[in-house]
Amino acid sequence: MKKILYITTLSRTINAFLVPHIEKLIKEGNIVDCACSEDVTVDKNLTDKGVNIFDIPFTRNPLHPINIKAFKELLRIQAENNYDIVHVHTPIASLYGRLLKVKFPKLKTIYTVHGFHFYKGAPIVNWGIYYPIEKIMANFTDTIITMNSEDYERARKFKVKNTQKINGVGVDLNKYNLELFDKNEARKKLNLAKDDFVVLMIAEVNQNKNHKQMVNALDILKKRGINVKVICAGDGPLMEDLKKDITNRKLNENIRFLGNRRDINELIIACDIGILTSFREGLPRNIMELMACEKPVIGTNIRGIRDLINDSFNGYLVNVNDSTETAKKIEILFKNRELLESMGSNAYKFIKDYDVDNVIESLVEVYV
Repeated sequence: MKKILYITTLSRTINAFLVPHIEKLIKEGNIVDCACSEDVTVDKNLTDKGVNIFDIPFTRNPLHPINIKAFKELLRIQAENNYDIVHVHTPIASLYGRLLKVKFPKLKTIYTVHGFHFYKGAPIVNWGIYYPIEKIMANFTDTIITMNSEDYERARKFKVKNTQKINGVGVDLNKYNLELFDKNEARKKLNLAKDDFVVLMIAEVNQNKNHKQMVNALDILKKRGINVKVICAGDGPLMEDLKKDITNRKLNENIRFLGNRRDINELIIACDIGILTSFREGLPRNIMELMACEKPVIGTNIRGIRDLINDSFNGYLVNVNDSTETAKKIEILFKNRELLESMGSNAYKFIKDYDVDNVIESLVEVYV
């Protein structure tokens, strides 16, 4: 039996990605607690299983002095509970969580990288800030877990005892399944016609997710007389600006923002293909979810996305900000239903290895 403390900057990270992992560790006989800034209530399934939640005043700003207070809280928690392992996620939590090793040198530290902020094509400022931090913090890390090939190769160059690559946080193939909903009924709820060609974008509406590329591609298609519908699940700071842009281009009937949704699996079944036009990703689970429901995906040719999309096999890769090529790939699938279905079938076959049970089994070995 091990005593394990999961540390994340925000509690929403636990709810979104880590609940099955923690439940598996508890089932294996371990004691698991969580430390995070509780921006949302932690999943009741965990607290019902005896997981203690320590509300730590983390902030995403690495220079904010309140993080020092958060670190002092972590020191107190470790001193009182004597955990064998801390497993850290997200940049701020991973920094202060691993620093516990300074005072508790026997503490085993595991760091899951959801996507280094320094990567090929990243802004110079990212390399100037985050790379030196990670290089230094490697001295306080026993195991580093990466999710994509680029991060894995980068992490191997750090002085870490153990470096591993796993298939992300995993996707529950039982929850993302074509048999769960009727496609036509799902479309009726969204006021979509049976024969509409529907593209789904699951992404926070922010600078990184780059919705602009999708909007530009739809503008190109509309001018060519190709009628495509895009539904966007997610909220964010750029929502109103994008809505104004869509209105100015007279694309209101083609692009619809649904805000944050709890019915992502039903939205996926309602669509024909998925799209993700990000500048930066770690290993996007939204693409896994789409593929689990046999949907091909068009994504930007960046780290993380190209780990999941095999170009012309289970989707298409396009360059960042290349709206013309994005429109072209949508048009190909719009006009060729047989190709679309073939790619969807390939997507499902590919993503089976990313089933959450397989991922968790590989993770459990790290705690030994």
